[in-house]
Amino acid sequence: MKLVAHLEELLYQAQHAPVKEELRLADWRILVNESEVVSLGIKDNSPGCVYTPPSYSQGESGEVFLVWADGKCSQAMVQWGSHNDQAYWQQELAQWKQASYEDPDATHIPAPAPLPLVTVEDPAIKSIISGDGQILFDQVKRWLTDKPSEAKMQGSIQTAWGFRHIRTSTGLALTYQQSQFVSWFSFDSLIGGSFAKRRLSRPEEQQELWGRTLKLYEALQNVAPPVGPQTQVILAPSMTEDMLGQFILPNFSGDRVIEKQGAFSKENFLENKLVFHPNFSLLLDPLLPLELGSYLVTPEGVPAERTVLVCDGKLQTPYLRVKDSVRWGAKPTALPHGMSGLYLKHQAEVPWAEALQGVEDGVLILSVLGLHTQEAVSGSYSLSAPHSLRILKGKIVGKTDVKLTGNFFTDMAAPTTKTALSALDTFPYLIIKTGVQTL
Repeated sequence: MKLVAHLEELLYQAQHAPVKEELRLADWRILVNESEVVSLGIKDNSPGCVYTPPSYSQGESGEVFLVWADGKCSQAMVQWGSHNDQAYWQQELAQWKQASYEDPDATHIPAPAPLPLVTVEDPAIKSIISGDGQILFDQVKRWLTDKPSEAKMQGSIQTAWGFRHIRTSTGLALTYQQSQFVSWFSFDSLIGGSFAKRRLSRPEEQQELWGRTLKLYEALQNVAPPVGPQTQVILAPSMTEDMLGQFILPNFSGDRVIEKQGAFSKENFLENKLVFHPNFSLLLDPLLPLELGSYLVTPEGVPAERTVLVCDGKLQTPYLRVKDSVRWGAKPTALPHGMSGLYLKHQAEVPWAEALQGVEDGVLILSVLGLHTQEAVSGSYSLSAPHSLRILKGKIVGKTDVKLTGNFFTDMAAPTTKTALSALDTFPYLIIKTGVQTL
């Protein structure tokens, strides 16, 4: 807690400095993450090589947000280093003042509010950090023992444990523990599996993920018939996540909406415009136990709260940071952590195994090229999808290369678009009718 203690003392003193003092603060906010990380990996079938050695690291880093007595703001990244005496921090404070800027809407620091009960730490991860890391080496050994003999394997496991500190001049003083476990592996960099939560994966989850990935890899070794005009397109969960991340989540940023830089206007939200099919809802939920996107408070000190972005196809609210909420005239909302914490729901969801049996003519899209180049506001896409998997009469039969053309907003509004759930994935399989042709 050295960093947060030094910052808290520094900013408290600046807040209570003489009125004529140039470095006098009106308000401030501190966020510090204190973490210990253990990781190891595999590169080209070699564990613990020079590229992926087992490692342990620890550190303290975060950010400060300052409101000066003259009404200007400053924001800066901070970390604990070798020079952290009083003179160092006074120099930092002076530099932050020099970089201050005018932003009246950003000067609000929320008062403390009741916190939700959310489980965000797994004691088993703390045990690994404390030295009981054999479970990680055993997992890597199983991967290399069970992998297809001809496959070139990549993989990584990372565990993290630490404290999150949030302090504000309005009285919030919160410290809580949190953990993280992320693992992934791939065969020939074509097909893989991943797991990311605030808890360790269970043995049955590891086995199911491995078995599913192995079947898909085996199917990639076969050549399948080309697609046709009636072929259904099924986005794998990771592809659903990527498409939502490219076309949907950015357009729900309150800042983009207010600045008229997104696909939806403020008026669209106020009138609850229908933009998805009524079967679809979209929400941010940071209250689910041990999910990667769950937290107690946002980095701005706002308590976690379930926020519905789209209900039955209709716009409800963008996600609003504190500054955006002041400009919008509403309270701040939940915030995504990357794509974590975002959930897409469909009223007629079915398990993937059941949905697969009903696909007579389909193609499963595992990945695409150039998604980041697609224009997010229009929603239109033209994407190559090599190494996709052909589905015929409810079975995955082999590899095919295809090109997709369409519009993701149109896909989300179509009555033919369905979802299928996998217990291993946060996002669903997304079954759509869109332009598809064999490359």
